[in-house]
Amino acid sequence: MTMTITVNDSVADQVMAFLKTLPKDAVKVESSRPWYADEVKRRADQYRAGDMETVPHNEMWESIERQIEA
Repeated sequence: MTMTITVNDSVADQVMAFLKTLPKDAVKVESSRPWYADEVKRRADQYRAGDMETVPHNEMWESIERQIEA
């Protein structure tokens, strides 16, 4: 039987602890992560390390306005 269960983060550790008490061949746990999770983490780490080129907010909007007007 296949069952999908959505668990709140606040109780995820307790649910995992419970599942570990069951026989090993009784449960197969597959954690689901959004397809973009690794990319978001990589970019956040890159930003925090100062390795990402950024553009000030006002310059970004001025650039967009110039493109719209063109």
